[in-house]
Amino acid sequence: MKALLTLFFSLFSFFVFGQWATPVVTTSEADVFIPAPKESLYLQRYRSAFLGIGPRYLNTDPGTIETTFVDDSPSMDSFNSTFEVKDGYTQFALNIGYKAGNYRGTSHDYLLDVTLGKNYTAKFAYSWGWNFLTKLNGNDFVIRPAIQGLLAGSGFRIGQIQNNAAYIQIGETQYYENELDIRLQATSVTFAPRLDFTYIIADRVDVFLKAAYDVPAGNSDAILQFSVPDGIGTDSGNTTTSTVKVDDDNLTITYNGDPLESLPFTTGGLRVTFGISYLWNR
Repeated sequence: MKALLTLFFSLFSFFVFGQWATPVVTTSEADVFIPAPKESLYLQRYRSAFLGIGPRYLNTDPGTIETTFVDDSPSMDSFNSTFEVKDGYTQFALNIGYKAGNYRGTSHDYLLDVTLGKNYTAKFAYSWGWNFLTKLNGNDFVIRPAIQGLLAGSGFRIGQIQNNAAYIQIGETQYYENELDIRLQATSVTFAPRLDFTYIIADRVDVFLKAAYDVPAGNSDAILQFSVPDGIGTDSGNTTTSTVKVDDDNLTITYNGDPLESLPFTTGGLRVTFGISYLWNR
């Protein structure tokens, strides 16, 4: 009986504790390695840098923006432009950022989202959310509802002002370049409900899909921005940008014949991003 109890206890110990063992040797000539089970992410935290892309939409009212500007230099460099606003714009954006939180629980992310082209938008955003950890095809899968706040600058590239003498002067700033780029832009503040899906494909890597809906909002603080064109030398050594408000005495700007007070666009609509993250602190 004693021998039988000893055998029973040995078998019980093997089945209860044997699954946590590292390599074991069988009766075969080859060593069979039984990996320790992967540690659950249930109580773990993470930090991550991520990169994403996705389509972006700018809701605009079609019309004509006419601009006349005279600078502050003695030679009175002038700029005249007629810009046709389309009925909406669609472009791709680059999305970079940082996220952190608990795999099950509260989480945060910070991002910069930039589109390029004839019209452009740069968004800085922060979101707070709650992670729900589950499994998909044997891998960890996180569903994250969140609320996001965004500060955006959006606008149009409307042309260049030419230097007809020694320099172009905007306020007290003098530019000795042959021309300056001119952008018409405004700022907007919006918020968005968001839903993220994250699939963890390796210890340090996940892929994600983010879907947000920007609640429509208007814009304010419309300005003309003057900057040295990319890719040319700065004869003055001046790489700063200068701005002029739309009600400046040197500027006349209209939209469909009426004085322009805000740009003819609203931020809003669906915003989808696909991307990949690098994880640490796991």
